[in-house]
Amino acid sequence: MKLSELLYEKTESLWLSSTEEPFLIKMAEGILDQSLFRNYMLQDYFYILEYIKILKELRSLAKKPAMQRFMEEIISVTEKECFLVHIPEMKKLGIGDEEIEKTRACQVVWDYTSYIHKQVKEEGFLAGLTALLQCSWSYAYIGQKMTEKYGSTIPLSPYKAWFEAYSAKEYVEANQLWIDSLDSEWETVKSENIRQEVETTEKLCRIFQSCAEYELLLWQSLYQGITKMKGIGGGN
Repeated sequence: MKLSELLYEKTESLWLSSTEEPFLIKMAEGILDQSLFRNYMLQDYFYILEYIKILKELRSLAKKPAMQRFMEEIISVTEKECFLVHIPEMKKLGIGDEEIEKTRACQVVWDYTSYIHKQVKEEGFLAGLTALLQCSWSYAYIGQKMTEKYGSTIPLSPYKAWFEAYSAKEYVEANQLWIDSLDSEWETVKSENIRQEVETTEKLCRIFQSCAEYELLLWQSLYQGITKMKGIGGGN
């Protein structure tokens, strides 16, 4: 069994739970309070900033030229998405530079990104690759499932662009490339140290599951309007 198949098997129930969260359901139905979505966009911005930092850490740890090129491509795409798409969308919601500067990441985003940084530092490249894939893959899963279930309401929702982005063929294909890259990297690691295969597999599954738990907690806290902030933000 591929590593990605194990990760999916152990985590799919958490992703499914995310699709049942009121935040996403009301987005799909077009009735989510815009103030909650504004907060999501801010918190997602802070997450993306850390995501890019982690990608750059992983690029420095990648040993294969092909993997280095892959990481470079992901960094480029993510930075473009952040600065050419995400920030302009924030502006449309009335989120200006001053608000970005004054706002900080909520506790869940802080804990989540700190956890991934810790895995990269302590466990290395493969752990970080696994952790970041969970975010990309979960959004592809959510986009697909929500589009299937709420196909009649999403086209009328003011948030339809969000669902279209994460269910788009291009996004799904890019995510699959990430999955394939992880599986390839895992096969290399296995061949180099077969004795630690089981232990390492279990560790990667735990990391993947933990990240999925953070994602679920984030959807819950966003709907509750959690405003307790930590130190990540525009002013740092």
